[in-house]
Amino acid sequence: MDTPTVATKLSDISAKFTEETLDEIIRNAGGKRCLSWKIPETNFTKGDAYLSELYRIQLTGEPNEPGKEPFVVNVVVKTIPKNVGRRNTFRSADFFRNEANFYNVVLKELYRFQEERKPKNPFRDVNGCYVAYTDGVNDFIAMEDLGQYGYKTASRAEGVGLEECQRCMRCLGRFHALSLAMKEQEPDRFHEIAHQHVEETYYSARLKYWYNNFLQVQIDIARDAMAKEYPGTELERKMDKFFDCDLYDRMVYLTSTRNQNSVINHGDCWMPNFMFHDSSPAMRMIDFQLARYSSPVLDISFFLYSCTSQALRDAHYRDLLDAYYGGLAEMLRDLGSDPDEIFPYSELQKELQQYARFGVGMGIESIPFSLLDESEVPDLDKITGEEAVPIEKIWILRPIKSQAGRLRLTDISKGVELAVCLQCIRSLARFHALSFALKEQEPETFHRLVDQLRDTYYSAELEPWYRNFMRQLVTICKEALEREFTENSADIPANLKRATAAFLDSDIYGMMIEMTHTRNRYSVITHGDCWLPNFLIHPTDVRLIDFQMVRYGSPALDIALFVYCCTDQSLRSAYYDQLVQAYYSNFSEMLTDLGTNPQEAFPFEELTKELKQFGRFGCGIAVESIPLAMLDDSEVPDLDSIPGTEAVPLEQILKVSQLKGANERRRLLDVFHHAYACGYLE
Repeated sequence: MDTPTVATKLSDISAKFTEETLDEIIRNAGGKRCLSWKIPETNFTKGDAYLSELYRIQLTGEPNEPGKEPFVVNVVVKTIPKNVGRRNTFRSADFFRNEANFYNVVLKELYRFQEERKPKNPFRDVNGCYVAYTDGVNDFIAMEDLGQYGYKTASRAEGVGLEECQRCMRCLGRFHALSLAMKEQEPDRFHEIAHQHVEETYYSARLKYWYNNFLQVQIDIARDAMAKEYPGTELERKMDKFFDCDLYDRMVYLTSTRNQNSVINHGDCWMPNFMFHDSSPAMRMIDFQLARYSSPVLDISFFLYSCTSQALRDAHYRDLLDAYYGGLAEMLRDLGSDPDEIFPYSELQKELQQYARFGVGMGIESIPFSLLDESEVPDLDKITGEEAVPIEKIWILRPIKSQAGRLRLTDISKGVELAVCLQCIRSLARFHALSFALKEQEPETFHRLVDQLRDTYYSAELEPWYRNFMRQLVTICKEALEREFTENSADIPANLKRATAAFLDSDIYGMMIEMTHTRNRYSVITHGDCWLPNFLIHPTDVRLIDFQMVRYGSPALDIALFVYCCTDQSLRSAYYDQLVQAYYSNFSEMLTDLGTNPQEAFPFEELTKELKQFGRFGCGIAVESIPLAMLDDSEVPDLDSIPGTEAVPLEQILKVSQLKGANERRRLLDVFHHAYACGYLE
C-alpha cells in the first residue's frame, strides 16, 4: 500500500508530468489550455492504492469560447512508485501498462461503439481519464477527481447492504454488455482490442514464481480459520479438498479459458474500487490495472465472495444475479443486441458453474487484506535497493484474530460447495433426461432395457441380508437424535420430534423397497448411488461413475439421495430451491434437444409432486450414510481378511458406533429437519 506524498512541483509527480500535460488535461476536459495550477495537501489515507502513489492537483483552464469564465478541473494522478525496489517487487510497470491500454484503447473503443448506437441510457460508470502515459519508469494516469462530485468508497472491512451490492452488480452487468454487443456486431475490432491491448497481470504461468509463495501463506490462513470455526466438519474437509491442488495453476486456467461469453473484465472488483454517490444512485468503477479478457463470472464471483456477507448471500444470491443480468440484458437491448440470443440467462448459469470458484480463490486474498489494521500496513517505500523482494516478506499476513473475520473467510467455501453441487445436479438431470426421452420416443426399446435391471439393495429377497444391520443403524440414529432433542429441546419443534420418531419407528427397509419399486410415467433410469465420490469434477465437466446400484425409479430418488448425502443444512436452507430449479432447467434443456417437449412430458409441478412422494428416501439413505461417513480410517474393516467362502452378516463386518460428536448428531438431525420442512415426512 502507499504512503501518500505531498508534491511541491510537477516533477515530484513524474518527470513526464509537465506543463504540456496540463494543457492536454484541460483540452480533454473541454477547454483550450491551462492557465494555472496548484497542488493541495492530499487527504488520501495509507492504503488508498497498493501499486502506485496518489496525488491531487487542481487546474484552472481557459475555456474554448471567448468571454466565458475560467473553469476548474480537479484531478487525481496515479503514478508509478519512484522507489525502484518497490516498483520491481510489485511489477508496477506491468499494471500501469495494462491500465493505460485500457483507458487509451479499450475503453475508448467501447465508448466509440456505444456512441455510434446512441443508446437511451449509455454506460458512463467508469471514472474519466484525461491522460495516461507509460514507459515503465515515469508512468502516470490522470483522472477526474470523483470526490469533488460527492463520490465515496464503502468500508473495506464490512460487507455492504443489499441495495449497494445490487447497484454494483447492475453496474458490472452493463459494463460487460458493452463487450458482448461489440463482439457480436464488430467482432474483428473487438477481438483486436481484447487480444492485443489487455494482458493478464496476475494469474499467468510466467508469473507463478512471483506470487505462488504468497498464495501459500493465504491458504494457511484460510486453513487456520476453518480449523478454529468448523473443526472436524464436512465443510473443513471440503475446503481441504479445494486446496488439495495447485491453486495458482487452477486460477491460471480459469483466467485464461475463453469462449463466446468472454468479456473485458474489471479484474479487481472488490469494494474499494466502487465509488458511491452520497445523494443519488450513481456510482463509478475505478482502478483497471487488473483488467482482463475472460468469463464475466470472474468479476461476479470475485465481488460476491469478497464484498458480501454469508447472510446476504444466503438471503439474496438470486437477487444479486438478477440485478447483474437485468443490467446486462437492458444494456444489450439498448445497443441493438438480443440478450436471449447472445447471452441468455442459462448461459450465465453455465458460466457460474464453470468459473464461480475463482471468487473463492480471490477471496482468500482480499478478505485478509480488508481486515488489516492501518498499523499492519507496511511502508513500501522502505524497501531498499533496486532488486525485487519476495511479496511474502513485505506483506506479513497472520492468522485472523477475530471470529467475525474468520467466518467471513470460511463462509466463502460454501460457495465452492454450491458450485460443485450445481455441476453434479445438472449432470444428473441430463442423465435422467436421456432415459425419459427414450421412453417417450422408443417405448419398446426402453422397456426392454429396464426389464433387465434388478434392484441390488432394496428388495424383499434381500431383506434377511440387510435386516440386522439396519436395526443397528436405526438404534445409533435414535440415540443420537434423542440426545439432540434433550440438549437442544427448546430449539426443536415438537412436531419435528414426533415426525422423526415416527420415521425411525417405522419399517424403514420396507419403505425403501416400496419407493424403489414404485414406477409411473415419470420414472427413469437412476444412478442409485449418487453421492459425491461418484462424481468426478472438472472445472468444465462432470463424469458419473459406479453404476452398481442403477435402478428404474423416480428421478426424485437420485435427487433426494444427493441432496441429503452431499449438502449441509446451511446450503440446503439457502439454495435447495436453486438446486431443484437447476435440475429441472437442465433436464428440460436436454429433453428439448432430444425432441421431447418438457412442458408436456414432465412439467415442473410433476417434479415437485415426485419430490413430495419420494423425498423421504433421502432420510432412509441418511440413516445409513451418516454413521458410515463418520467412521475413522482405523475403524474401516479390511474386507479381504474375511475367512472362508461363506457370506458373513453385514453387522459383524461393518461395525458402526455411536455418533459421539455434536456436529455428527446435528448433521443427522438437519436431514430430518429439512425433509420435515419440505413436507417429505408427512
